[in-house]
Amino acid sequence: MVKLIRVKRKPHKEMSIPAMIVMDVVLYLVCMGGFLLYFYILPHHYNDSGKVVASTDTNSQQFTLSEVEDSTSKGELRGEKPSGSMSERIPSGISNENTSEQQADRSAGDSMKGSNKTSKEIQSYADDKVSLTVNQVTAGTGADKVTYYVADVKVSNIAYLRTGFASGEYGKNIRESVQDMADDNNAILAMSGDYYGNSDTSVVIRNGVLYRDDITGTDICVLFTDGTMKTYSPDEFDVDEVIAAGAWQAWNFGPSLLDDNGDVPSAFNTTSYLNSENPRAAIGYIEPGHYIFVTVDGRNEGYSRGVTLSELAGIMSSLGCNVAYNLDGGKSSAMVYEGEYVNQPADGGRTISDIIYIGDE
Repeated sequence: MVKLIRVKRKPHKEMSIPAMIVMDVVLYLVCMGGFLLYFYILPHHYNDSGKVVASTDTNSQQFTLSEVEDSTSKGELRGEKPSGSMSERIPSGISNENTSEQQADRSAGDSMKGSNKTSKEIQSYADDKVSLTVNQVTAGTGADKVTYYVADVKVSNIAYLRTGFASGEYGKNIRESVQDMADDNNAILAMSGDYYGNSDTSVVIRNGVLYRDDITGTDICVLFTDGTMKTYSPDEFDVDEVIAAGAWQAWNFGPSLLDDNGDVPSAFNTTSYLNSENPRAAIGYIEPGHYIFVTVDGRNEGYSRGVTLSELAGIMSSLGCNVAYNLDGGKSSAMVYEGEYVNQPADGGRTISDIIYIGDE
């Protein structure tokens, strides 16, 4: 006969409410950490190589270069290389999504446009393909001082206004400094782009290749092979139409900065955060073959406070731009000439996914 032995078990002790809360918080942090690791830290190399939609021929679409010097003149760099780390574990670039009509401050824009400014040339370059000058401009004094850098660029063919990807690859969370990307591409001049790699959705056309055509709520800027530039609201944009017209580059951050008359508009299609005072980057269009690159430093009282979108629009209008477009700013905003920083990126800058650059190769 088998004798059954009853084993006494200790009574189950229920977890206290504070312990349950701690456990829930730990599990949440673990899940959130995994999410951030996958989506914001680990690089995603996209297999889609893109579709060629436009090409340039250096024997066609020639633009006239005016005031091209016989030899290259290299001035002394007055901008300092930024200190601190150029990378962040998690990118803090702000995506211009969930946009709405944000009222522009035309008085502030016009004030910046008409303000007394001090400008000095710090670099110039010229050959038979490219002509450019870089000027440091200051406005205001003390806590209200603004410092920005203007590259006035002329190219004989749109092929010399190019874009580059971090590590030479299209993908998400692949990042390098503007300086490193400029070196990778032998750029004469380079500027931060729209940080396309910080999002899964946007319109991406680079050097005549269509990588992505996701229309979001943001304005889109397109540079065509005939040298013209145009901005589109999301409702106006048609990818097939711009491809048929010869889209060479397309950026998707925004907003568009000027109205049809080249003046500060009444409103911007953006977010309230991006409408505030920040370091800035923008590209402007004067005529085919003639473009303006601008970086505005900020968050450094006494040197440069940064500007609002309205003030940036005033700057672009004062430079004679017919079209102007806001690119990713904040710590992303940077300009490099022949391998050296021209400006002083906020907090040492950040690594980003793409640049706009001028190269004669």
